[in-house]
Amino acid sequence: MKTRILFIVAMAVVCLAAFSCQDSDGTTTDGLTGKGGSLARFAVTATHLYAVEDDALKVYQLMGNGALEKINEVQLSPGVETIFVREHWLYLGTVDAMITYDIATPASPLFVSSYSHFVSCDPVVVQDTLAFVTLRTYSCRPASVNHLEIINIKDPQQPIMLTSYSLNSPYGLAVDGDLLFVCEGESGLTVLNVKDPMNVKLVKRYAEDNAYDVIPNDGTLILTGKDGVAQYDYTDPDAIKKLSLIPVAP
Repeated sequence: MKTRILFIVAMAVVCLAAFSCQDSDGTTTDGLTGKGGSLARFAVTATHLYAVEDDALKVYQLMGNGALEKINEVQLSPGVETIFVREHWLYLGTVDAMITYDIATPASPLFVSSYSHFVSCDPVVVQDTLAFVTLRTYSCRPASVNHLEIINIKDPQQPIMLTSYSLNSPYGLAVDGDLLFVCEGESGLTVLNVKDPMNVKLVKRYAEDNAYDVIPNDGTLILTGKDGVAQYDYTDPDAIKKLSLIPVAP
């Protein structure tokens, strides 16, 4: 619970930083969205906030005075765990699927497709035409599946898995260019090169730090683990450097 609270704080800070760079028309420099972590249960665009519960997607409008006004609620099948926004698409991670919604009309999310997978814990992040999903059953499901799936989403209505990559115990993840950062709990942070999605390469494992979720932000990682919220410089992926730590008491 402490880790989740800390990550919500960290994510809010990054979202505020993103929106502080808005243009005069209200759009942001990174495609109308704030930056959030892959384990988040809410996602922010320039005008709306989307929040998921176990079986519902709630839509809020961001008002000029800073208040939120609930304007819609979409019923979902039970088991929704995470949400990620990219351009005008929402990607929901559920216990057995990645679900895509179109939010070109922000107040009325439109179901597009569902990509099914093994029952597991499954955050998702997206870059260009690829979705990256980590599946973890250790400690959260009664089975043994722990890997990364890379999915082609060029056609949002027909997502296709390209490949998978074995991991230890994946939690949250984030992608920046050719680099994919995967948090593996007590196994630390794993950095992968995904330039060629059909040939994923290990860059380095940083096993010394506990890691649950991560946000990349212009060369700096914001990472949450059992010790608190840390910042890392990842300009050299082979030698990531810790910059700071906001500790949390045991």
